[in-house]
Amino acid sequence: MFACADATCLNYHRKTKGKVVIYHMFPACPNRNKIWISKCKRQDHINVKYARICSDHFRPSDYMNDMKNRLLGLNQKKILKPDAVPSVNLPLQDNEEDISSRSERKRNRSI
Repeated sequence: MFACADATCLNYHRKTKGKVVIYHMFPACPNRNKIWISKCKRQDHINVKYARICSDHFRPSDYMNDMKNRLLGLNQKKILKPDAVPSVNLPLQDNEEDISSRSERKRNRSI
């Protein structure tokens, strides 16, 4: 049960079911982790142990070739490069109205 950690993204697991949207874990490296958090533009705390960022925020060039599955004729996995950083469809600046509306939508979903 994932929702994208980006402040303005509306993607969550039920909405994207059946679509090719992948939810990536935050990196273990503290420096890269801080960069990802800053890109999300969230005012509330992000629990990076459970938070995810959807594939809508990454460029195609941020993914590695899944050569193993390609050679075996299997479905290719979308694997992020180690230095990938969310860079697409991100909030331009902190916008309290967008963030509060996201919190309200999240609260309504849980009801």
